[in-house]
Amino acid sequence: MILSQNTICTVLLSTIVMATGATLSSPARADDSNSQDYLNTVQAFADAMLEHGRDRYGREHTPLFAAALDRKTMSVPRGDLRRHLLELSRDEWGIRTHDRMLSGANPMHDQNLYQVLYALTAATGDRRYAQEADKTLKWFFEHCQSPATGLLTWGEHMGWDFFTEKPISDAHEFPDGPLRRMLAYARDNHEYTRPWLLSDRCFQLAPQPSARFARGVWEHQIGDHKTGNFSRHAGYRRHSPDRNAQFPRHGGFYINTWAHAYKQTYDPVFLEAIEILLAHFETRRNPKSHAIPSNDIPVKGTKKFAPANKVWLESNLSLAIDLWTGAALVPKPLAEKMKACARKTDEIYLQIPHDLGSADGGFVSTAVADTLEPSARTRTWEAGYGHYTDAQVAMICLARWRQVKLDGYRKLFIQAADRYMQADPDYKSVVWPGAMGDAIMLLVETYRETGEKRYLDRANQLARKSLTIFFPKDSPLPKASSKHDHYESITRADTLVMALLNLWACGNNKQLNLVYVDR
Repeated sequence: MILSQNTICTVLLSTIVMATGATLSSPARADDSNSQDYLNTVQAFADAMLEHGRDRYGREHTPLFAAALDRKTMSVPRGDLRRHLLELSRDEWGIRTHDRMLSGANPMHDQNLYQVLYALTAATGDRRYAQEADKTLKWFFEHCQSPATGLLTWGEHMGWDFFTEKPISDAHEFPDGPLRRMLAYARDNHEYTRPWLLSDRCFQLAPQPSARFARGVWEHQIGDHKTGNFSRHAGYRRHSPDRNAQFPRHGGFYINTWAHAYKQTYDPVFLEAIEILLAHFETRRNPKSHAIPSNDIPVKGTKKFAPANKVWLESNLSLAIDLWTGAALVPKPLAEKMKACARKTDEIYLQIPHDLGSADGGFVSTAVADTLEPSARTRTWEAGYGHYTDAQVAMICLARWRQVKLDGYRKLFIQAADRYMQADPDYKSVVWPGAMGDAIMLLVETYRETGEKRYLDRANQLARKSLTIFFPKDSPLPKASSKHDHYESITRADTLVMALLNLWACGNNKQLNLVYVDR
């Protein structure tokens, strides 16, 4: 579908929703005296990012948004603040140093910001928001692509540096040693952080770079084109794909990219890519539980690898969502294979002993592949690298329920919402804005599904608290955490902003189709 500028918000976002099955719509009205505060907060954030949060550094100024900002000066962190931020350890706030983009942009971390901008045009009638989102995405796809691989400077480890006009590398900030070598290696790694659900719009804005990127994911991310063996890491600057780290969620991200690319180009190479990766996942199923393990591990005394006896369950579920999404975009024979693979995950996931009723419970996050015995569970508020909150996984269950209407998924997301009816975060410790956004989003969507206003009332309670904790009056930008005063997109502030906009829409009977992507 080709979208005109006049219909970008209503049709673009509806198209995204149709593709994901994860719509956040507004079927009911619920009045709240703070509703206007939410919209004001969202607009103030968007306006500040448009005016002050873009690339005005180096020799070339671009429409890209900064991944980190000093909330007082509205500038990227420099000097003492930059040094302080680089000294923050993962133990202090859940973020690894080499995943951060302090001197530039990482558009994959801003995906909800783009959604907010498009939705603000729909909500306010101000076309500027959507136009500026378009401008940013078009520039990024046309200027930040590797000439060798077609991969983009975004994701888990990469970004675009405002000062050097090149991919970000912070290795020079550290003395010679293991950390500097690790940073130098990580900065050359292309890895998705989460699914990219703006593919259709990017094809309309930058068709050739978008097609080249999708093809690059096949040619340069997949290590073995015969078996489908791949790694979530691949070289950006040169062809250097790896193998044996074939996490299911990452495979789902690639399949989602290829399915949308096929929809736009009808290039059969994308169908071949999906077929091969799908077959690879089927061959990797554990012979006892039929779950897909997280990765391969070396076999002692040999040069061979074998599947690990460990399953990341939300990774399997994320793959199922992307398979179902992609199935709507490809020919029927392949679509049926994709859906059959996804249904196997439903059978496995819904037999897992998730415990959302006890204080120490949660979703089973990792399990022994042979027996599906739980080895780790989610936490209600604790976020960080490799950790999902209860609300994040509940939103994934909600997305899958909206695709297949299996009652087991409905039961799980409602049980998770009930956990948030009383549980408050410890604001004296590190709380991410994204974790608060997850909870608000879950409560609003549970209200929409059940009609029980208590969920909406609780969402408003948490939203009002979030304004106090993350949006103090000294700046329109949200804090990176309850304990850190700068702005940084990696802690998912835009998820909280999107949740506030979604809550406002629910209270004002507005139809804003926003897609939850934090999986």
